[in-house]
Amino acid sequence: MIRHQCPHPYHQAKRRKAIERNSLVFILVALLLSFALGRFFVKSVDDYRYENTLLQTSLAELTRQNKELVKQQDFVESSKMIDAQAQKDSRRSLTKLHDELSEVKEQLAFYQRVVAPETLLKGLYINSFEVKPLDVGLGYEYQLILAQGASQKRAIKGQYTISVVGELQGAEKVLSIKDMSLGEPQATGFSFKYYEILAGELKFPNGFVPLKIKVALNSAKKGSKEIKQHWLWSEAIARD
Repeated sequence: MIRHQCPHPYHQAKRRKAIERNSLVFILVALLLSFALGRFFVKSVDDYRYENTLLQTSLAELTRQNKELVKQQDFVESSKMIDAQAQKDSRRSLTKLHDELSEVKEQLAFYQRVVAPETLLKGLYINSFEVKPLDVGLGYEYQLILAQGASQKRAIKGQYTISVVGELQGAEKVLSIKDMSLGEPQATGFSFKYYEILAGELKFPNGFVPLKIKVALNSAKKGSKEIKQHWLWSEAIARD
């Protein structure tokens, strides 16, 4: 049904005023809504900025904590390395001290035998004998320690000989100290009152396999007997 519109000018003017009033109300409502929405969005932007500030603050704090943790980890790793190195140094020091203590004990035992008449063998005797490979070449170095009882008041003199029994090309071979001398012949005399350390070098021919070593002492004192002692080659080799 089509609504009838009155053509009278009064009614037309009244209708226009009503439309204008309604339009004004609509515009006011739209303005109020726009203002409210604008306030809402402004508040949301402020909230975003505030949250962004909080996030930046948290990020800075986490970055600082991470740096501290990295420093602590580096410190722990460095401490572990220092501890490991300290343990190695301590083990080396203990090993060195143990070796030095063993050497001192051996020297002390030797000197006790020299100065304590009640524990001494009477007369001339071989305190120790050992050989060890030379750092260069195929030769060996020997060390012979001789001593005599502390009750002996006079120095003792004499000669010593060294011989090595072994195999060469499947046959038994005996080498004297002259056969094993490197270069010029070695002096084999001794002269001491309490003890003497004698040293020299030995060299074997190619293919010679040492099995046994013998040492003999001959004192210049009239009527003295020859003193002999022998060792397996494996027993005479020095143990580091």
